[in-house]
Amino acid sequence: MEPSAVTNAAYTGSTFLWACVFIFALILSVLWILVPFAVFGIKGLLRRIARSLEVIEQQNIDLLAQSRLPRPSETVDRVVYRDVRPDGTVVVREERTVPPV
Repeated sequence: MEPSAVTNAAYTGSTFLWACVFIFALILSVLWILVPFAVFGIKGLLRRIARSLEVIEQQNIDLLAQSRLPRPSETVDRVVYRDVRPDGTVVVREERTVPPV
């Protein structure tokens, strides 16, 4: 007795389904092994970004302190400018001002 076409189709479909499940399980197991290494590998990058943000924040604080205008009640005869170059060197210059009369 020969197997019918329905039996062949069911067997082929079942085989295909199990092949898909096996491939999915294989991909999932590879990812399960590799993901922790990716997480640990990115920690150094995140730390460098955090340090860069701290440097930028300090530069912003310095810029705000420099741009503060003197109040009219203060007598200022000199202004000191502190500039930070991109290479990290600090340049300080001083300008004399005439107090308002």
